[in-house]
Parts: sequence; C-alpha cells; structure tokens
Amino acid sequence: MGTIHDLQERAKKLRPRKIKNDLYSFIRTLEEELAAYNRATINQESEDIFGKPLGFYSKATELITNGRKKAGDPFDLLESGDFLDGLYAKVDRDNVFFDSRDSKRKEVLKHLLSNNVFGLQDADKNKVVDTRLLPYFQNYFRREFLL
Repeated sequence: MGTIHDLQERAKKLRPRKIKNDLYSFIRTLEEELAAYNRATINQESEDIFGKPLGFYSKATELITNGRKKAGDPFDLLESGDFLDGLYAKVDRDNVFFDSRDSKRKEVLKHLLSNNVFGLQDADKNKVVDTRLLPYFQNYFRREFLL
C-alpha cells in the first residue's frame, strides 16, 4: 500500500482533468448500454424521459393492423422503420447525446405526445450510477492510490 508520503505523492498527480478524462473514457464504453435503456423506455414503457406517455394507437391503426394493435394501446414504435434500432448514445466531452439514425426520425417524432424522447429516466440514471459508475470509481481510486 505504501506510506502516507507515497499516498500524498499519488494524490498530487491525480488532477481533476485526469479524473474527468478517465471518467469520460469509461462512459464512452457504456454508450450502447445507455442507448439500450433509452430504447427500452420508448418501446416497453412507451414513456418519455419524464415518464409521460408517448402516444396511443387510434381506432384507424386498429383497423389497419387487423386488431393487432388495439385503439388506446400505448405506442411501442416497433413498426416505425429503423427508429428504435437506430437509437444511439454518444459521449462527446461533457455531454451524452441521444438520437436515432433513422432517416424518418422527424416524421416519427412529430406523431408523439412528447418531445422529450431521447435520454434516460431517473431510475435508469440511478441504475447506471449504482451498477457501473460507483464500482468504476471504487476501482479507479483503489488503483490510483493503493497500488
């Protein structure tokens, strides 16, 4: 583990900029996982990032789909082209951006009840913090100070 003096020397080398760069490098490895959380919120919960509904199928949709999608059922966006499959998260410096690569993205979004589709709900943010970021920080500081 080293002496107190060794720990002080290691602490002096550990600058906020280094910690921040290392953290964002780690978060970049989570981009697909973050996108998967957003995809599940849209598809399985039919909610925006604040828990509000994305929309509901109409009677016309029920007729067009021969009853496969019932009037009043929440949107799942499964049949919206590549919207869900094209959903991604991108870490860029101090931000995480969410979007979809679907060429019909604007068309899909204009039919939703919410503009707050891209991102993470608080519960998903907490899962990421508890299961990914906290263990990362614990290992990071052990590695930086205790080696």
